[in-house]
Amino acid sequence: MSTRWQYQTIEIKPKLWGGYDPKVLQDTLTREGLKGWELVQAPNGGGIAPMLLIFKKEI
Repeated sequence: MSTRWQYQTIEIKPKLWGGYDPKVLQDTLTREGLKGWELVQAPNGGGIAPMLLIFKKEI
């Protein structure tokens, strides 16, 4: 039987003048990692667009 995955997305909003707060990003990654989630993709929204983190976890 093949592995089955559950997926989760989290949106990281940019700071007022663009860019992302490294502490918010680090805290989010650590929190989700402790829950068993593995980051699989973090496309950069760039500029003032939100960053969408995509995680997966085996079910």
